[in-house]
Amino acid sequence: MTKAIILAAGMSKRMRLNIPKYLLKLNMYTICDYQIRSLIDCGIGRTFVVVGYKKEMIINYVIKKYNNIGIIVNNLYKETDNAFSLALALQMIDLHEPVIVLDGDIIFDVRLLRKLSDLRGSALVADNVSKTEIEDCKVLTRNGYAISIGKRTNGTSIYTSMIKLSGNFLEKFKIEVEKPKYRATWYSVPLNELLMRFPKAVRVTFTNGLFRLDVDTPEDLILAKKIIRELES
Repeated sequence: MTKAIILAAGMSKRMRLNIPKYLLKLNMYTICDYQIRSLIDCGIGRTFVVVGYKKEMIINYVIKKYNNIGIIVNNLYKETDNAFSLALALQMIDLHEPVIVLDGDIIFDVRLLRKLSDLRGSALVADNVSKTEIEDCKVLTRNGYAISIGKRTNGTSIYTSMIKLSGNFLEKFKIEVEKPKYRATWYSVPLNELLMRFPKAVRVTFTNGLFRLDVDTPEDLILAKKIIRELES
């Protein structure tokens, strides 16, 4: 059964919060609630949350509200990035089944998660509607597969921080992401290294207009609350 890893160890420097972004309120629910409930709705067997910044707040919140949630602690969150958090998580879980990886600061149409979960093999979700910017992590595709990913990639779609890793590619990625040179990078960097070597390993499914949003700024938070309010109504 597919498992999930949520990367929620970061400090959210741009928003200068005294709580983890993962616990930001979206009207009645937090980002944490939205993600975990979406994973449950899609039949994901077990979810692991990687925590670091103000970890006790997330641990206490999750334990009180949800069952079958594993906690993995990145005590080096100040000096590492999400590649290190993901490497920690992959060391702690059984890799015989697929793993969905989500950043802990995104909201999305649950249909995107369901489509990703239903696809066979490794796959990622890319936004093919929004205009790409210089700072976006972009995806270059060929014949339905991702062949490159990153800010410098000449791709026309935006990576949504939603990916499923499975089988041989998951095993290869685990070995790659554990290399010390990636400790302070995004996991898209080791992922790009593998995509260039294995250009038919990761399928791409597109948003095609279904919403997905990074909550990176106060303006993003206002928009996220608006989207959730519309969904609730």
